[in-house]
Parts: sequence; structure tokens; C-alpha cells
Amino acid sequence: MASRAESAAVAHWPAVGSAIRAALGDFYVNSLRMVPANLLWAATLTAVWLAFLITPLGLLLLPLLAFPTASIFRIAVLVVRGGPLSLWDGVRVWRTDPGPILVLGIVLVSCLALFLVNIVSGVRSGGVIGWVVATCAAWGAGVAWLVSWTAWPLLLDPCRADRSARERLRMAVLLVLAYPTRLGVLGAVLAVIVLASTVALIALMTISVAFAALVATHYVLPAADRFEERIAAGA
Repeated sequence: MASRAESAAVAHWPAVGSAIRAALGDFYVNSLRMVPANLLWAATLTAVWLAFLITPLGLLLLPLLAFPTASIFRIAVLVVRGGPLSLWDGVRVWRTDPGPILVLGIVLVSCLALFLVNIVSGVRSGGVIGWVVATCAAWGAGVAWLVSWTAWPLLLDPCRADRSARERLRMAVLLVLAYPTRLGVLGAVLAVIVLASTVALIALMTISVAFAALVATHYVLPAADRFEERIAAGA
């Protein structure tokens, strides 16, 4: 059942279908920026994978994937906000916000890794306790998935540049808690996009991450703007 906050804000939320259509148009117009940013993300992922093949400690480099991810979302946010942009705007955040980007990357990777380990260990151990642990971990992984897609647009939104990174990330968590059903639908759609693109690996490497970021940004920013308006109005 949707929360009261969700019901009150129905008219102010974009539909997922609308976000997808807007993302398709934006990706087409900005493909010369989005595709190179996606390729940079793919190159970083490949480098981490090669490091892992050399030594399992290579997985410790996985949080570095946050930097090309930040580049993709920075471009996506500028596209949605309608500001002037170039590919270098995506790279520039590595210099202006390296700390928050790396911290978010470490937190998300650590949470997802912890939940994954608990899911596997819970299923392997069997029994009631094992399945309870696995179920709780699966729910935790789902929440982390939603927070990740919500946090990146808010962290890199120039309209929120006057706020601390902690405030922006806190807003991402509050948004997920306030609208779990609607953001859950978004998270499911993004999961389908990402998982489907892994079948056609070339899509994952060139377009799908950037496209998913555009979809999430088109959905999250209006939701966050409206949520903050309601807070300011004392609703």
C-alpha cells in the first residue's frame, strides 16, 4: 500500500514511462557526450576486472568505479536541468567533489558486498535462521540499489551545490523512505535495463548505464524538488 506522502504527491510525479521517453530523446541529442562517458565507465570496470584476475585484492579497486559513474550522472543532471554542458563537465567533478564521490562509492560497494555475502551464506546454511538472514539481506540490497540511483543525481545536482554532501545524501535516503513504492518501481525498471544489457555486452559498455542514469535523473530530480517543497511548506 502506498504511503500517505506518496498518495498526496501523485500529480507531481513523472511516470516511469515519461522518464524513459524523455531519456530516449535526451540520449539521442547528447549521444556524443553520453556514449564516451559510458565507455569511460566500461573501461574502468574492465580495469578492475583485470586487476581481480591478477589478485582477488583487485576488488578493493571497485569503489573507483564511482568516478566514471559520477561523470555519467553529472552529464545526465545537466541535461535534465537544461544547462550548458560538455563531456569535460562530467570529468570536472573528479576535481571539485572527489571526497563525496569516493565516500559514496565505498559505502555503496561495501553495503552491496555485505548484503550479497549474507544472502549467499544464509541460503547455504539453510534452516529458518539462514533464510531469515538471506531475506533480510535481500531487502537490504534492494534498499541500497534504490538509494544508489537516488543519491547520484542529488549529489551532482548543481541546484543543490550550496548544500553539503551529507545533506544531499541524507535527502536521497529520506526520499527512498518517503516514497518506497514509486522508487521501487523505478529501481525494478532500471534493474531490467541493466540486466538485459548484460546479455548484449556491447550495450552495457556503450549506452545502457548512461541511459539508465538519464531515466533515474528524469525521475528523481522532480521528485526531490517536490519533496523539498512539501517540507518547506510544513506538509
